[in-house]
Amino acid sequence: MLAIVLAAALGQAAAAQALAAFDATRTAVSPPRTVAEIDAGKIKGEPVGLAWSADGSTLYLRTAEYDRWRNEQARHFVVSAAGGGMTPVDAVPPWAGAYWMWKSGQAAPGVPDMRFDTDTQTQMATATGTVRDGGLSQSRADPSQSQIASDLASVQQVATVTIKLKGTVVAQSANKRVVPGATWGWAPAPMGGLAFVDAKQRLVLIDRAGKTLDAAGATDVLLPAWSPDGTRIAFLQKKGRKNFVLSVVEVEAR
Repeated sequence: MLAIVLAAALGQAAAAQALAAFDATRTAVSPPRTVAEIDAGKIKGEPVGLAWSADGSTLYLRTAEYDRWRNEQARHFVVSAAGGGMTPVDAVPPWAGAYWMWKSGQAAPGVPDMRFDTDTQTQMATATGTVRDGGLSQSRADPSQSQIASDLASVQQVATVTIKLKGTVVAQSANKRVVPGATWGWAPAPMGGLAFVDAKQRLVLIDRAGKTLDAAGATDVLLPAWSPDGTRIAFLQKKGRKNFVLSVVEVEAR
């Protein structure tokens, strides 16, 4: 494991020598290019992980199925970044684990002061709305006794986690764990950029000044992953209940 971490660090250090700081106002993003079409019914499982090889030639995709006890059955695939069929592999490639470590962190690689602000708010809620100051049936003008009783029976605690970067919400979840890297991916060091999925499931890029850039045509996005050389972003687009498209956009300074 130490060897993997050292290799990742050396690769990041070498790449850093050639990478300029990311500026959302001076960057162009290409339309999405299809790398592979994925039928989750055939490959068994929903996509849960996406990673680049260090040389940018290969993408790794992890899928997972869950039984009723939430036990996971994972499957692993690799595909050429240039396009082509998906090839099953027995386990996570070492380079994929190294990539995920810096892709999914709490701070930008090489830019430690560019980090997430995380806030957790807990409140009580019913089926009809939030309970505030001990009140019930907030959405009803004149609730009946039976309605109040029903609301009381449905009261539950809701914990909302909000993750922000430079004042922009990059992830939010209620009563559900935020999986690091599932909806965001840092740019390689020392670019100081982040690709994330916004509330409308669009791909958005943000720089260290807090300026944002929408990637036109990238919708219903999952698992954004910035390439180690900083020139491409890979992601999944959902195209139906069990159909996905593995896509790549080019990121170019203007």
